[in-house]
Amino acid sequence: MLRYLIFILCFSLCSENFYSQRRLDSLYFRSDLISDLEVLKQELLKSHPGPFEFCDERYFDKVYEASTYVIEERTTLREYTLIVSNLLNTLRDSHTAIDYSQLLDIQFSDDGYYMPLRLELGRGVDGQKLLIANDWEDKIAPGSELIAINGVNTNKLLKHAMDYACVEGDANEARRAVAVSMLTICAGLKVPYNAINNVRTVDFNSGDTLEIDLKGYQRKEFYKERTRRYQAEQPFPVQLTLDAQNELAILQVSTFAPASSKKYKKLVTESFRKISEGNYNNLIIDLRNNGGGSSSLVEFLYSFIDSAGYNTPSNVIGRNSRLAHSRSGLMNSFIADIIMSLFFSGNEDVQSYRHFAQLPIGEVDTVYFKNPVRQDSKRVFKGNCYVLTNGLTASAAVDFTSAFKKRNRGALVGQQCLGPLTGTWGNPSYFTLPKTGLRVTISTIRYNYDNSFRYEREGIMPDYPVERSSMDIHMNADTPIQFVINLVNKR
Repeated sequence: MLRYLIFILCFSLCSENFYSQRRLDSLYFRSDLISDLEVLKQELLKSHPGPFEFCDERYFDKVYEASTYVIEERTTLREYTLIVSNLLNTLRDSHTAIDYSQLLDIQFSDDGYYMPLRLELGRGVDGQKLLIANDWEDKIAPGSELIAINGVNTNKLLKHAMDYACVEGDANEARRAVAVSMLTICAGLKVPYNAINNVRTVDFNSGDTLEIDLKGYQRKEFYKERTRRYQAEQPFPVQLTLDAQNELAILQVSTFAPASSKKYKKLVTESFRKISEGNYNNLIIDLRNNGGGSSSLVEFLYSFIDSAGYNTPSNVIGRNSRLAHSRSGLMNSFIADIIMSLFFSGNEDVQSYRHFAQLPIGEVDTVYFKNPVRQDSKRVFKGNCYVLTNGLTASAAVDFTSAFKKRNRGALVGQQCLGPLTGTWGNPSYFTLPKTGLRVTISTIRYNYDNSFRYEREGIMPDYPVERSSMDIHMNADTPIQFVINLVNKR
């Protein structure tokens, strides 16, 4: 069953034409904006399987009422996006949020610009800093501290990004990482980008404060260059690196939603065969920036490190709605129902989906999963295992991390991930507000990792917290992997 993290930017920034005719300075009447808020509230109540598990309903109603009060007689679209985002974020469900790709796309309307920077929170000389990992023009030394963009200082920009950044439960450290990942989008919501933009930094090499002019990209050029960079920097999302010197295998899994599940399974199987043939006794599974995907692929990967196999989810709570139907399109057709019945009768993911789709509109039910994926014991890795996570490890990747931690299969290294040990929301559907055209996502299932029906809030914390320093960023050092290498050598 596919699950999705809305704020993994490499996947969510793909809409090039979505409502591009709207501008951030477009003005709307108060009555229209309140109407959109009411429509959004009603859709949440009709489609979300449990909107008030992480948020008291009375508190949500107070935020909703306050949101209607702050809308003036004429309000800009820019101001309204923040109101909508704050309302959705009260639910503390990372799958129910405003569509960040649309926020970027609106900035391109009327020949607008966007200026990309890759940022990280890291250790500076005198505490945690917002550091620049790279810019597209290679004008800024990696590891330099970001001070301001177009005259707006970093503290204001980060606070603004936090207002937009979604969160799962109380995973607030992870929410901060989400805010950093989308900070440059939010900077354009504060002050629109131009053809040339001013970036103030503290230079890594000299320590001087520098004013640097960086190019702004318009829609066509930006998407073309982003696609080129993504294809060059992001190979197929299963990558194995063998470090013979340290007797260490590193398996990077950047998503559980690959273009080809068949190819994914083949590469995972081949990777573990190579690990076994090389007699590697230490394994890193790198789930940093993995925004989730298919639970069956989570099971498949985990089955190679645990001979007992893994059954996930333990159960799914789903609500059928017109919005849930819109997510699947042709999957709800009569022909699709026959195909699922004849050819996927043993697939729990498919059958649970089929069950929810056949419920009366508005009804909620629970489906239990029973059959774990297991590998022949000869194929299962039995050595020392480490999992790397960060604030963009989310959704189905949290599922894997939860099993790994609860079963004491090894050590977690890195940063808090975006979800708790007990489960997350999932299967969000897009919903468009009728007056403004703003697009949001709303969860349609609850995804539980056990049958206790406990709803823990705290995001999973690593056993070994590790973050990069400005020097690490400058030298392009992978600090969490080096940390694991040191642990392996101590063993």
